[in-house]
Amino acid sequence: MTSGAPHVQIASAPPRIFHLDIPAIWTFLKQQPASFWLINIYLFFEYVRPHQVWPSLDILPWAQTALLGSVVAMLLEQKPLKVVTPAGFCLMFFTIVLVLSSVMALNPSQAYKGWELYFSWLIIYLIITNVVTTERRFFVFMLAFLLYSFKMSQHGFRSWMENGFGFASWGATGAPGWFQNSGEFGIQMCIFVPLSVEFALALRPHLSRWARMILYLMPFTAIASMVASSSRGALVGGALIALWWIVRSKHRFRTLIVVAVVGFATWSVIPVEQKTRFSQSGDDETSTNRIVRWKAGLEMAKERPLLGIGYNNWRTYYGPLSHNIFIEAMSELGYTGLLAFLSMIGATFVVNARTRRLLKGVPTSTTFMHHMAYGLDGALIGFMASGFFVTVLYYPFFWINLAMTVSLHVSAQNEAVRLQAIRRHSSILAPRTAYAGSPRRLRSG
Repeated sequence: MTSGAPHVQIASAPPRIFHLDIPAIWTFLKQQPASFWLINIYLFFEYVRPHQVWPSLDILPWAQTALLGSVVAMLLEQKPLKVVTPAGFCLMFFTIVLVLSSVMALNPSQAYKGWELYFSWLIIYLIITNVVTTERRFFVFMLAFLLYSFKMSQHGFRSWMENGFGFASWGATGAPGWFQNSGEFGIQMCIFVPLSVEFALALRPHLSRWARMILYLMPFTAIASMVASSSRGALVGGALIALWWIVRSKHRFRTLIVVAVVGFATWSVIPVEQKTRFSQSGDDETSTNRIVRWKAGLEMAKERPLLGIGYNNWRTYYGPLSHNIFIEAMSELGYTGLLAFLSMIGATFVVNARTRRLLKGVPTSTTFMHHMAYGLDGALIGFMASGFFVTVLYYPFFWINLAMTVSLHVSAQNEAVRLQAIRRHSSILAPRTAYAGSPRRLRSG
């Protein structure tokens, strides 16, 4: 029996950073360019807001400064900007619709005032997708994102515990800024749960028992914080994430058991007052106010179906917030804007599916990227469900998730290219194996 080139074990052991080895992570960080450092610094100030917690630090617009530094560093590093996925093209479509809606708005000046917010998300998307482009960079970026969310979740859990695990109408809150309201905090916890679970599942084989226990605390405190937020939308989002896990699981019965146990435990600790709010859904004052606003948004879209009343024009036109991300998009940007928004949602699922298909043919040392593609799907489901009741379309939830989805896909592509290059190089260097038969057979065969 003849043999060709020996099998090359391309990825036999994961890098030390996947063991959550702090010195290894620090060594990796020291090797990274300034643009990667600065986008991580931006993420820290955007999600932790230490300058708002400690006013003595509030001497600079830290997040904006880090973001501007990231742009400058990218230019100096001569990184070409790329829009190479369906999500990127759908984002460009949404941007064009938003600009046209602003120009044709009932109050264009009000629309232009909101451009700084929207285009900052566009810039952040471009930086993340063009800087966080390898598996290890994505790992560090995601780890930081989860740690910042974990800081919020343990604070929420501690606040609930100090309240005697009782009901508080104002609910637990997160970091100042985007997550200061209990509803927005609940949405972040909805996003945090699937990402932290998939992160823990991916790293589980490589960690010590104590490290695994720490990772398991992430979804535990996140679920507890969803309850502590007193947000019905957050719990609805959590329920849909649980349903999604059951549907997509290869071991549905086992997943069903786990979800049932967690769901029963969660429902058991929900305060009676919060359960009463669920039973009154649709009839209480909060629900009826939302329904009135949703109907108003539908009327706006009927009156101006193509481009809506104009980006950032809801408040000047109507007043009270829409409390629904889909109504927000449709009323301000018209049916065209709603279509663009839905296309970005669909593209997110498509890109994550492509990432998983790509990874099937790549012998990576971990299942990290595969798990995170599922985690980003779950995070989007949680956002859509909980965002159905809150005005948060231009908060970081969707845009950061979209950026990380594309970043993960680019990282998977680059990992495939890297391993193919190693395979080719190894096959070239592999010695030829002598033919085992006779010289006559060698010449004739």
